[in-house]
Amino acid sequence: MKKKKIYYVSGVMFCKIPLTENVMKFFYGISFLLALFFGVSEIFPAEKKPNIIFIMSDDHTAEAISCYSELAPHLKGVVQTPNIDRIAEEGMRFDRVFCNFSLCSPSRASIMTGQYSHRTGVRMLNGRILESCNWVSEELQKAGYKTALIGKWHLQNVPKGFDHYCIVKEQGDYFDPLFITPEGEEKCKGYATDVYTDKALQWLESVRETSSEKDAPFCLMLHYKATHYPFDYPPRYENLYEGKEIPEPENMYEDRQQSSPLLKARTPSIVSLYYPLHKDDKSPLMKKPENDSPDAITKVGYQHIMHKYLRCAKCVDENVGRVLAYLDENGLTKNTVIIYTSDQGYWLGQHGLYDKRIILDESIRMPFVVRYPKEIPSGSVCGELISNVDFAQTLMDFAGIKEKDVPENMQGYSFRSLMRGEVPARWREGLFYCYTSQPAHWGVRTKQYTLACFPDTEKVELYDNFKDPRQNVNVAENPEYAEVLKEMKAVLARVMEEIEIDKTRLPGGVNQYENDCGEEAPL
Repeated sequence: MKKKKIYYVSGVMFCKIPLTENVMKFFYGISFLLALFFGVSEIFPAEKKPNIIFIMSDDHTAEAISCYSELAPHLKGVVQTPNIDRIAEEGMRFDRVFCNFSLCSPSRASIMTGQYSHRTGVRMLNGRILESCNWVSEELQKAGYKTALIGKWHLQNVPKGFDHYCIVKEQGDYFDPLFITPEGEEKCKGYATDVYTDKALQWLESVRETSSEKDAPFCLMLHYKATHYPFDYPPRYENLYEGKEIPEPENMYEDRQQSSPLLKARTPSIVSLYYPLHKDDKSPLMKKPENDSPDAITKVGYQHIMHKYLRCAKCVDENVGRVLAYLDENGLTKNTVIIYTSDQGYWLGQHGLYDKRIILDESIRMPFVVRYPKEIPSGSVCGELISNVDFAQTLMDFAGIKEKDVPENMQGYSFRSLMRGEVPARWREGLFYCYTSQPAHWGVRTKQYTLACFPDTEKVELYDNFKDPRQNVNVAENPEYAEVLKEMKAVLARVMEEIEIDKTRLPGGVNQYENDCGEEAPL
């Protein structure tokens, strides 16, 4: 068989000459000299910036995603999220991503600005980001990105830095959502998660079809309302898990008043809040408890929550699959960074709780899976500590924005290097957390320990996350942890100094609603 000849092709010339070693050296030398004369970018144009799709659901806890099955072994085989799993299988799963304030609006404000809640001014639902804050969307626009925001917003600000936005008021509705756009209001028929995805794919198609913008990278932020309470789901999932008893977490019947009177006992529980609101529900049916005991009520309430919640989550996964299919069908998979996350975690019966708010893991852990075939090894896992304030700078890093050009008021760190398996010599030793409503508390989460502090008392709670991963036992008063407690308080002080929050701005402090920006923060 005749051996094929390989020919050298340059950015400035095509020479039909057999590519021998000497010829290769010659042309590399010519290219290098031309690069010096004309500038490197003229000879070797920069690779196209990656597209970015940032999908964020609401209250979708990692325990309800099957690639995180180790976090909730009782749900293994019950929860099936193959499309979200696909992102992890073809990219990276992060196991220690946490928010700094487990409530929708504050977390979203931190994600948009790369700043902690005491800087954004958002420490309540439907708050307003302070004008002094920079937005990641604006920075991406400056970097040449076409940008869009679709879905839940839950902030008072008009979205900035977006070429297109289509958002719902406050929480929005699960059925027939009403959108706010720059052109006015628009009512759409259908189930919210489906409709949000329809809108997202329509925008992607419009960007691709606009000839003048075909080469511009895009950043789409698709924010689902699901799986937020009351976990409404589309009729097509009415029979999903029908008649199936969902396994319970092993710590569901914990005596919270005994084990955690300052934290768990003051958090919304199935008995105190969920069951009274839904005891008369017919679809799905709230079963009657065997008796009036808290355990009996928790048992039936848990089953009701799970049947609704998992049906709602299934539709999220289905629509993530639609986005992945669009990328595949249009040749966009290879050059698109796609992220799936949630604005915080959620209690699904652990300690008898539902909702979120407190510093413990199921409440603050954010699922985070990312795929970028050009850079991220498939099937990889990262266990480093990440905060939601790091998201903005990570997206900016992918957009080619140099660290020196990041606005000075952004407080996060890009964790793009972690996606390549490169751990910086110095990375976070602990993550700060603060919740200003009830139960008011603050603290720090390191890899091994969680420390929670409270206003008006010297009492604290301390959990050993390695020995007690379900955080069942407060060891703050255990003499064996005296040195650990001392060190955790020192870590908290160091982290607070780093992010520039002093004691007066903590819950109960005289300046808890003040900020460093010279603006009045909303109460």
